Amino acid sequence: MGRHKIDENDRKLEHLNLVLRTVRRVSQLLNKERDLQKLIQGICDILVANRGYHNAWIALLDESGKFTASAEAGVGEKYTSMVQSLTRGDLTDCIRKALSQPGVVITRDPPSACRNCPLSEAYSGRGAITVRLEYDQHIYGILTISIPKKFITDKEEQELVQEIGNDIVRGIDKIEKEKRRKWAEEAFQESEHRFRNLVENSLTGISIIQADRIVYQNPEQERLFGPLPRQTILASLEGIHPDDIEKVKRLYQDITSGKSQVFETDFRFYPKTNLSGNQKLVWVNCRASAIEYHGKKAILVNVMDVTRIRQLENLLRVQDKMISLGRVAAGIAHEIRNPLSGINIYLNTLEKIFEKEQCPQKVRGILDHLKSASFKIESVIKRVMDFAKPGEPKFVWTDINKPVEEAISLSSVTMRKSGIKIEKKLTADLPKCNIDPHMIEEVVLNLITNAAEAMKRMEKDKRILVESFYRKNRIFLTVSDSGPGVSLDIKDKIFDPFYTTKTGGAGIGLSLSQRIIADHGGSISVTASKWGGAQFRIEIPIKGSGIRN
Repeated sequence: MGRHKIDENDRKLEHLNLVLRTVRRVSQLLNKERDLQKLIQGICDILVANRGYHNAWIALLDESGKFTASAEAGVGEKYTSMVQSLTRGDLTDCIRKALSQPGVVITRDPPSACRNCPLSEAYSGRGAITVRLEYDQHIYGILTISIPKKFITDKEEQELVQEIGNDIVRGIDKIEKEKRRKWAEEAFQESEHRFRNLVENSLTGISIIQADRIVYQNPEQERLFGPLPRQTILASLEGIHPDDIEKVKRLYQDITSGKSQVFETDFRFYPKTNLSGNQKLVWVNCRASAIEYHGKKAILVNVMDVTRIRQLENLLRVQDKMISLGRVAAGIAHEIRNPLSGINIYLNTLEKIFEKEQCPQKVRGILDHLKSASFKIESVIKRVMDFAKPGEPKFVWTDINKPVEEAISLSSVTMRKSGIKIEKKLTADLPKCNIDPHMIEEVVLNLITNAAEAMKRMEKDKRILVESFYRKNRIFLTVSDSGPGVSLDIKDKIFDPFYTTKTGGAGIGLSLSQRIIADHGGSISVTASKWGGAQFRIEIPIKGSGIRN
């Protein structure tokens, strides 16, 4: 009896030594293997090869509990049925128990206890221990081993199996984290590569400024301003058009001092003289934003060359001016015809005096009349030419009523011949604002002629009222008419380029007018007038007018 007890202890000790050697080999494999499938297959092979266990298999699951991978040793062909069952989501009793509770799950007689298990026959004469592979509250799957029934209730055996399971899951977690890290690195590198391609090939010039020094610029920025090293044009102001220097300087100071987080403006500059010595004016739209770059404060600058756009806008503006002048052509012809008729009369009179050799005083008086009539014609022609000529905006501090009066004067004869009563209520002594007078005149004339066009089918009560007033540091201009008004369904469309309700219209007048007012830092909107027609309302700020923020 004593001898039998010794033999049993020796067998148990031998078995535990096998298990310990298995644990060491598993640990060695975990330290060197980085392929997940090879790892779990190697573990199963080690568990069986050392004859510590009859068979072993591992099944891995994703976060949703779906089967993802498995490995086995000692089971054989029957494991195919288990894989099919796992793929369908049919979990055995031991798997369900292991996934629902910590610790080991013991199955003393799998053939009778697990009749729904495809592997139950593989456990004939042996028991099974199943543990879930869990690490940091994340369940990766399960480990099942087959051992002699006499060892199945041994606490040391169970603890060793649990320890093997813990080692396995730490290895799996390490591999998964490494995979996620590599994926994140690859995704980051791919994203960085894609982002760099976008930036390097962007039609927008992009640069980063730190301490008034350019630390990065893309090829488009280099094309616009030249290669590095160089000073930023926003700080040096080198080559910027004199009319734009003050606004660029003020806005750049605001963002470098932290007063503003972002600014956007258009400005003109002359690139450095090329080999031919020619300088070409370039228009750019510049947007600067305060950012952090490598942990330090910086400024991200986006610059787009809008020279071509500005040229096209100028062409459209000239076209719109020609359309407006076409509408007031009858009035212009009338203004010219009256003094021209006088000139012809005076010339006939002068001819008769010359033939009769009358006194020189009469001749002098007639010549004075001729000069006066000529000056009137010249004045009308100059006003038309000034209005029609293209040009870059020239902002000056002046009374906004002056260009408004010019627009009313230019259109007054046409309005009178069309039976339209045009009135003005211009507030005297308005604060001066920074505007381009010709452009403001263009906008007002466009609104007046649009109002006249809207009322051309009306028989009577055709009225236009132009007002100016000051309120809360802003200048307001309104052009109101007694026409049919603007319906709600097109109210949001009338400022869109090329949208028009007029036959033969170009649809650019209101769009260009909106751009002009925006360039003055203001806004334009439409509401109903007191007569039920349309009222266009222009707001221009006194402070900062002439700057597009």
